[in-house]
This record gives sequence, C-alpha cells and structure tokens, in this order.
Amino acid sequence: MSEELLLVEQRPGDGAEDGAHWILEGGRILPGVDDNRRLEELRRGMLRHSGVRAVDAEADSEDVEQTLSVLHESDYLEALGDAPAEPVVMAGLTPPGLPPDIPVSAGLVAAAREGVRTAMTAAQRIAGGARFAYALSRPPGHHAGPAWFAGYCYLNTAAAAVQVLRMAGVRPLGILDLDLHYPNGTAAIIEPMEDVFLCSLHAHPVTNVAEGTVEPATDREVAVEFYVVPDTKHYVETVVRSLDELAEECDPAALVVSLGYDIVGGDPHGSWEFGPEIFTEIGRVLAERELPVCVVQEGGYALDKLADCSEAFTVGLLDRPAPPPLPEPPPRNVLLSRNGSGP
Repeated sequence: MSEELLLVEQRPGDGAEDGAHWILEGGRILPGVDDNRRLEELRRGMLRHSGVRAVDAEADSEDVEQTLSVLHESDYLEALGDAPAEPVVMAGLTPPGLPPDIPVSAGLVAAAREGVRTAMTAAQRIAGGARFAYALSRPPGHHAGPAWFAGYCYLNTAAAAVQVLRMAGVRPLGILDLDLHYPNGTAAIIEPMEDVFLCSLHAHPVTNVAEGTVEPATDREVAVEFYVVPDTKHYVETVVRSLDELAEECDPAALVVSLGYDIVGGDPHGSWEFGPEIFTEIGRVLAERELPVCVVQEGGYALDKLADCSEAFTVGLLDRPAPPPLPEPPPRNVLLSRNGSGP
C-alpha cells in the first residue's frame, strides 16, 4: 500500500549569499559544502515517487520568532540578527569546550530562519493529521544549541518541529537522530522538556563534544555510539531497537526524525560506506511503527548520491518492502548509554 508524503519546500534564497563559506574539521579549514544544491538533489530524488506531494513552507513569521525565543537564548538570537553580510567568526558562540568551526553571515542566518519555517510547517501538517511530512530544509540544525552554533547549524530545526507539536498537544514525542554526528544542540535544548525523548545513532569518537563521547544529561536520552563502522544489518537492527526503546519509554504520539544522509560512502564529512539503499530499510522500519513521522533534514553532502538516497528513503517509507529477519542481540561494536551509564 502506498501513502502520501508531504514534501515541505524551503523558500528559496540567494545561493551566492546563503551557502556555507568554510568549516574547520580535523584541524583543517575546508570549503563549505552546505548550499542549495543539496535541496535540489534531495527534491529531485523524492519527486521520482508518485506518492510525494510538494507544499510550500508557510509558517507565520511571527510564529517562527516566537518559537525561536523558546529554543534559543535572547542574546544569542540578537547576536545572530546582527551578523554582517561578510562571514565572521563569533568565538563566544561555540559549543562548550570546543573551538569555533564555522563563520556566520547575514545570508546564513536568513537561510537558517527559513529552515526553521520549513520544519515548523512540516510539524504543523503532522499536527493537522498528516501521516508523513518531510521538511526539506537547510542549513542543518541539530548542532545548534541554546546559545551556540557549529557544524553548519545556526538554529535548531528539529527542536522547532518538536515545539510546534508540543504546543499543538501532540505529546509525548520521540526524536530519532540518524545523522552520522551526535545532536549536541538538540540534546541541550530538549533537556528541560519532560515530554520529549531522544535517541541518537552516531559515530565514535564524537567530534562535536569536548569529551569525545556522550554522557546524556537525563534518562530521557539514549546515545548509541558505533566504535567501528557498522554493516547494514547491524545498523538497521539498531534503528529498530532504538524505536523499541522510544516506544517502551514514552509511547510517543509522533516521531521527529533528524535524518542525515552523511552515512553514505563518499560524503565529504563522513567516514562510513553505506549505499543509498540503506535508507529504504530505514524508511520501512519507520513506516511500520504506524506513527506520524515528521522528518527534518540534517546532514548529507555527497551531491552525486543525494537524489538516490532521498528516493530510497521515500520508497521505504511509502511502499514498505518486505521486512528483514528478526533482530539479533546488539553487536559488540555499539555503545549504548543513558544518563552517563555504559552498556
């Protein structure tokens, strides 16, 4: 059976002004690769499926600002609002214990606000009864904390979707972050939200926290770290177990999925080698939960593979291929921690 996926499209910006300028990674300054070409490729892949319907990001600007005021500190939002046209480093607005890794500019802040509008619109559609909505937004958001930006992220789009759903009475909520990197910003923002639970699957070491590994601040967060690159079977089984964990802990009324395509081979910010077809399996296991799913775009920068990745995810979500064999016990290369405790 095929269902409908609402593809919420971000309002276009000026690619010459709102693309990433550079990023510090592994001690080297690299050219930025987050720009509007990512959205074009992802859109192209999803629209190959007849069950996808594109809609505009239409959340009200006043609502966007109100939501941001809940998620981010006022001084931080003011500093971003004062960003100049030319990229600058704001060393005081970095994650705890880490050096600045990206600059900020007015164009990037404008794009980030449009990303928040896109995520909020997707959440509004879910609150209004849609089963699947996909916020095709950029820059990504899950590294943006209450008062910091990093890793291309300036404003937290997933947290914005969560807040819209909470205010609409869709509670409790589960967040599943499937980007290669740990969502340090999302974890910090939702820490006081007692009706929100987070599970993240990510690579070890965790390069975007000072300690190199994650110690969850609450028992509403589970961090799954892969110490070696997993194979497809183990990764998908871990997604299944993570969804089981969310179901057991909070019986969520909906899922917010921070989806990164940076786990595929050839990603300039990745280290794993999955093919696009893994996203068919991910989409399938999400659809099998029979829950509303609000997808928010995070990483994924291999332009030549993004369309195939988004198409594969859409096929899995809407067409539900046959399930794989039952999961086996967790592989030894996975660290599962909660509130600072190990396996």
